[in-house]
Amino acid sequence: MSLPLNINIQQILLHMLNFVILTGGLYFILYGPVKKFMDQRQAHYAEMDKAAADKLAEAEKLAADRRAQLDHVEDELRERRAESQKIAQAAAQQQLDRAQAQADEIVAGAHKAADSIRAKAVSDSQKELRDLAMAAAARLTHASSRDAFDEFLNLTEEGKQNEQDE
Repeated sequence: MSLPLNINIQQILLHMLNFVILTGGLYFILYGPVKKFMDQRQAHYAEMDKAAADKLAEAEKLAADRRAQLDHVEDELRERRAESQKIAQAAAQQQLDRAQAQADEIVAGAHKAADSIRAKAVSDSQKELRDLAMAAAARLTHASSRDAFDEFLNLTEEGKQNEQDE
């Protein structure tokens, strides 16, 4: 069968059949495996993205846990500092109390020493007065006068009154 312009239908149908076979072959040989590879690649990257998101979420959770632990540690440090300050204040107060007790002991000792010195001074002055009285009595006995004896008595009474006033 011959058509005008030298067209052969059989040739056209053969070319069309070859084209369909080529297209089908290429589809099964190239397109299927390439599509499968692309789907696997896309799934792989989606899995990697999901793993990265999971790791990021886990890292954020760990960071939040660490922040909470850090806050807890800071709170504990504040408590320990407050405890340490209380202990230091108590120790300082004890030292102050001991120092005050020592100061009180020193003052009491000084009062005792002052009382002892005062008693000694009084006894020394009484001894001197006796010695003076004895010397005056000795002078008066030599003079043998009654007026001198009265004067002696007046002097000794004045000395006793002076001692009592002190």
